Amino acid sequence: KVVQHPTKGHDIYLKYYATCNPEGVVYMLKCPCGKVYVSQTCRQIKARIKEHRGDIKNFKANTYTDTPVSRHFNQNRHNMSQLKWLVLEVIQLPQRGGDNSAALSLN
Repeated sequence: KVVQHPTKGHDIYLKYYATCNPEGVVYMLKCPCGKVYVSQTCRQIKARIKEHRGDIKNFKANTYTDTPVSRHFNQNRHNMSQLKWLVLEVIQLPQRGGDNSAALSLN
């Protein structure tokens, strides 16, 4: 599968087919207006997506639910069911601890 880079426009070829269970992923959220949010998590992606959905559903300004994603969805009156997500890359995390954030670096 191929997705287009959100700001540079070049193609990104996805190397993995990922379910909602992998840990240590770089992921992309996409909203109906075409904007995207790219981030990473060391936890299972399904747990992180659940948190994004909860923040959107329970959004209240200047609280823990006020995140860039939830703020955008609420300001633009997007429906939570319109949130789409995709795993861009599965990262091999260090087996015996170590610096997970370095392994997941988006640089």
